[in-house]
Amino acid sequence: MIIDRIEPIALRIPAPKRTVGVPQPLVSADMCLTLCRVTTRDGLVGYGECLSLRPPMQNALFATIRDAIAPHYLGKPVEEKEALNLAARKRFASFGRAGTVMNALAAVDIALWDIAGKASGKSVSAMLGGARRKQVPVMASLDKYDHPARARQRVEQALASGVASVKVHEASLDVIEEVRRAIPPATPYVADSNNAHTLADIRRDAERWAALGLLFFEDPFWPPEDLLDCPALPGIVIGMGADFGSAEQMAVYSKTPAIGVLQPDVCMLGGLSEAKRALAMIEAAKKTAAPHTPFVGPAALASLHMLAVTAEEGYFATVEADDSMDPYGIGLTRWRKALDVPTGPGLGFDPDPAFLRRHLYAAG
Repeated sequence: MIIDRIEPIALRIPAPKRTVGVPQPLVSADMCLTLCRVTTRDGLVGYGECLSLRPPMQNALFATIRDAIAPHYLGKPVEEKEALNLAARKRFASFGRAGTVMNALAAVDIALWDIAGKASGKSVSAMLGGARRKQVPVMASLDKYDHPARARQRVEQALASGVASVKVHEASLDVIEEVRRAIPPATPYVADSNNAHTLADIRRDAERWAALGLLFFEDPFWPPEDLLDCPALPGIVIGMGADFGSAEQMAVYSKTPAIGVLQPDVCMLGGLSEAKRALAMIEAAKKTAAPHTPFVGPAALASLHMLAVTAEEGYFATVEADDSMDPYGIGLTRWRKALDVPTGPGLGFDPDPAFLRRHLYAAG
């Protein structure tokens, strides 16, 4: 199967309208999706995605797919997808082993796995070694509110939808503690502080952080390199790795006792080819793999397949969205108890063509 066309697709999806009684987040913006459609000479089509939250990043990723990544792949065989991924990493290493180029690479790589699965009749999880579960529990992933009462109200609404766990994106310990009061002790709770603190901050308030009983504390402080020499923090499980660009970078951080959870992101890693290596490394290091899932498109499906093959059951973190933002119409944008792992060939579903037309911003 020879790669014939690689087309980046930029979509802009209006932010969901908040109904009466639903608190407003700190920032509300349209969703930017950057997909990639790959077509082989014999007509097979696969879809991929890269993570692009804001318009400037979407523009950069669109151009990188079109002008840098696509020429590397055109005319090459789909069957060599993993070797091609490695060759691209070496070719573009001068531009960094994590970041925009790896993110753009992911869109093409995921699409090739989709095609390979369609050609063989196998699901992505089967190609990754075989699904260990048929469903993945859902974690409600909240926007940032930076307000104790509003954050708590939104968490209560999430719990009422039946989700299995909750994740907040907050820096304030006061806000995170207020939310904790609304969450039953048996319900897993994750706090992501987006590197807002320092290690000294966390040590100063260590008793309060430990008392939260978090499943894990994601990206707690800056710089993350301080973790490399950090002993385990009593009662605090640290999770990180969503912005790592390689299995090797994951491996470096797997050696520190302070980190209990590593979070491979299929887009930031450069696709399923590298995610496969990262999952194997995490399992060998005896750390918990918690794939990072801030997606609603092909990367969401790829992440579901990753979660299906992890040694320990993980959670699909569903962002704040609504059914109008689901490219497949299968509930990826709805808070619920669990999601089914796709069983069809490749990723399992193709985006709805009407959805793509309705939200099209630019096509390559």
